[in-house]
Amino acid sequence: MRDFLPGVNLTYKVNPKTNLRLSGSQTLIRPEFRELSSFAFFDFDMFASITGDKTLQRTKVTNADLRYEVYPKPGEIFTLGVFYKHFDKPIELFFNQTGAGGSSTFNYINADNATGYGVEFEMRKRLDFIDGMKNFLFQTNLSYIYNRVTRENAHLDRPMQGQSPYVLNAALQYDLEKIGLFTTLMYNQVGDRIFYVGGNDVPPVFEHTRPLLDFQISKKIISNRGELKLDVADIFNKASDYYYDNNKNNNYDKDTDVLTIKKKYGTNVSLTFSYNIK
Repeated sequence: MRDFLPGVNLTYKVNPKTNLRLSGSQTLIRPEFRELSSFAFFDFDMFASITGDKTLQRTKVTNADLRYEVYPKPGEIFTLGVFYKHFDKPIELFFNQTGAGGSSTFNYINADNATGYGVEFEMRKRLDFIDGMKNFLFQTNLSYIYNRVTRENAHLDRPMQGQSPYVLNAALQYDLEKIGLFTTLMYNQVGDRIFYVGGNDVPPVFEHTRPLLDFQISKKIISNRGELKLDVADIFNKASDYYYDNNKNNNYDKDTDVLTIKKKYGTNVSLTFSYNIK
């Protein structure tokens, strides 16, 4: 199959610090080897078998984006944009109760199409206008997405598997370049999303939102040729809750929804040393 993948990017310079940008493109998402493989492998997290499908088709994505960009000074940016995406034959993972030998299995399937649109805000701002915050930089990215998927001979009113209704990213950096010290505190959170699609009158299982906080600090040593770095990932270590959304409000309610999986990934701490040999 041959695909035509055009792309266009138009920028109108409102003034030396402001741009209005319009872009559009066609892109592809090809199935992974595991999604195409006909053999089954056992997933110990879900305690079920996952089988690929060699008849899966690639997903073709149509993208459109309109952004208003402001660059107050070097290293700073404020943008506000709206976007649209159309997915032709998106790939989803669904739960199949009628697996081989009557066991629970997961399979991949192509939906007909999915449509999503939303708004996005991005900011990167130095905090030197605050006393004592000269070396701090704050950046954030906020997105709201409305997404719906369709399948032939099925009435669906749900988002595509893995698509969150919102995404929140934020980071606070503190850098002292003259002594080679760099630190970053990062926060991430996404809205409740479908973990896998239900089948045979089984509702989909949702993954409940949880906050992620990471910290990183690094220091240049040995004439700036070496670096010592400390990473602490998932500081909060909140449990991941997976549930049946019985009241269909796309949010976990303990009184009405059924919890299917609950697990913690743990806080990961790593200390690394690197040295540049010139």
